[in-house]
Amino acid sequence: MKRIMIIILVACSFAACKKSGITPGLFGKWELRRTYGGFAYSDSTYKAGNGHIFQFSSDSSYKQFLNNTLTAQGKFHIVKLVYGGSTSAGIVFDDSGNPEPFILGGTTFTIGTAAADGIASDYQKISN
Repeated sequence: MKRIMIIILVACSFAACKKSGITPGLFGKWELRRTYGGFAYSDSTYKAGNGHIFQFSSDSSYKQFLNNTLTAQGKFHIVKLVYGGSTSAGIVFDDSGNPEPFILGGTTFTIGTAAADGIASDYQKISN
């Protein structure tokens, strides 16, 4: 049974998000609230209504808006990331092959990481 579960989890991690069932809470609109990290470490907060939005749909499509202007759109999928024996979720945009780690926690979505001088961005869910 354990072997079957591992096979299913690995297969699901490479499937489209809507088929995997891993992140149904991701679907909807998310607005930027904070960015932090980087080589010189910075920490910025953003007020509601700032127009920096990710929109994820159940057909595995996304749209990204900056200042309420559409700047990117396409397809995304979820993958499993393994770092030093620990696992986490990653999101890949437009089959770029470059997954971004993310954490989904109820009404909060964090993409990126502040580790190794990276930038993390926290988003708040604003609609389904």
